[in-house]
Amino acid sequence: NMFWGHVGSCVSALLAGTAAYALYPNIQYCFVVIGSSAIAAVGATKYLPEGDPLLGRGLEQKYSIDTAGSSETEDNDIANAGPISAYVEMEEQEQGRRGCLPALSSYWSIFSDRKTIVLCFTGFFFHFANANVLLVLGELMGGDNEDGSVKRNAIPLIACAIIVSQVMMSVATFAGDAMTKSGWGRRPLIIVGLLTVPIRCALIIFWKDAGEAYLLSTQVLDGLGDGILTLMHPILVADVTFGTGRFNLLMGFSASWFGLGATLSNLLGQIIVERMGHVASLIGS
Repeated sequence: NMFWGHVGSCVSALLAGTAAYALYPNIQYCFVVIGSSAIAAVGATKYLPEGDPLLGRGLEQKYSIDTAGSSETEDNDIANAGPISAYVEMEEQEQGRRGCLPALSSYWSIFSDRKTIVLCFTGFFFHFANANVLLVLGELMGGDNEDGSVKRNAIPLIACAIIVSQVMMSVATFAGDAMTKSGWGRRPLIIVGLLTVPIRCALIIFWKDAGEAYLLSTQVLDGLGDGILTLMHPILVADVTFGTGRFNLLMGFSASWFGLGATLSNLLGQIIVERMGHVASLIGS
């Protein structure tokens, strides 16, 4: 799912960049592409297979969804039975399970958990440091016109920066998954992801006058860091909420903190750029 999400981001960045470049200076129409992509995603949700509701909430499951979107029961007798009897048996099991739904943890027990606080603040400060760097990078590569508007030649550079980052996120997703399966713990991967931000900022400062190719190459680190953190996010949420029935609650709560960090990063980072310059903003990140 994450891989195809990154593929979609690449396509969206390519189409939006093309629209902005072709319609320049009316670059605001590139958001039509992004909005259309969001509408298409909403429309596609009705084709998603319905999984095990207890599994989705972090509770014990009896059967799951296989790769073809069919129910896959853990009982071999049911699996080998005819389709009608298997369906009836599964429905009886589901009704029984709904009647004895395990007790769910309270909201306060989730929000006050030390692990929840650490997860939310870690993600908040990562995105608070990281989000503004792409804006600064685009400004350094393309520059602005005298009236403050974006130069036309900056548009393909910014689009390429996003695509490089998303491609690297796809690579990081596969690499992180393989490393996790091979026995790597969560902590080393998260540390690697967090360290990409200061290294990336230092390279941009060092290469700010070296040329666009050097600056664009730093997006590899953005993809690596963001890809690892994106991959680890649901895994860490599952670790914290296993058996509580509050997976979706913490997933949305922590994602809100991550988004808040990114929003404040763009706001405060650009204020620093206006008053103190690009280097100061990167040092702050």
